[in-house]
Amino acid sequence: MRLIIAAILGGMVMFMWGAVSHMVLNIEASAVKPMPNESAVSAAMKANITDTGVYFMPGLDMTKRATEEEQLAWAAKYKEGPTAMLIYHPTGDDVFTPRQFGTQLAADIGAAFFGSIILLFAGVGFFRGVIISTLIGIAGWVAILIPYWNWYRFPFEFVRADLIDQIAGWFLAGLAMAFVLRKRD
Repeated sequence: MRLIIAAILGGMVMFMWGAVSHMVLNIEASAVKPMPNESAVSAAMKANITDTGVYFMPGLDMTKRATEEEQLAWAAKYKEGPTAMLIYHPTGDDVFTPRQFGTQLAADIGAAFFGSIILLFAGVGFFRGVIISTLIGIAGWVAILIPYWNWYRFPFEFVRADLIDQIAGWFLAGLAMAFVLRKRD
């Protein structure tokens, strides 16, 4: 029962931190920019991209094995630039829906559940539990954002903002989880 309580509390704390970091502090403000000449870019995308997907520019067809000549041509275009990664949806949707908030809360509780399992197995006291929780957040950041920065060239400002978000979120959630799951004498 303590595991479930810790997961729910930790997830709720992470969810609340996410609201503060994105809606109040806006820590990613320098990393996420509006599209210049949005109308023209949007019209070009609507005219040329019909399917939802993740698109790379310059593109290389990953559904087949590229010849050496195709790989060299792609590498030359990549080196010349520009390069881009686009998460694309041809149709719009509502923003900030109850479903989106519910999904985020469920994801935060799920993450806190796994973090709580680690703390429970570690059988540590409060302070070590908070440290372990914070390290879980840093490990997740290193495993995901460093590769995105390295391979997909995510901007440093974005990667840094997410590091702040992960450290603070897992530290604060760790306070709740470690309190509930702390080793009792």
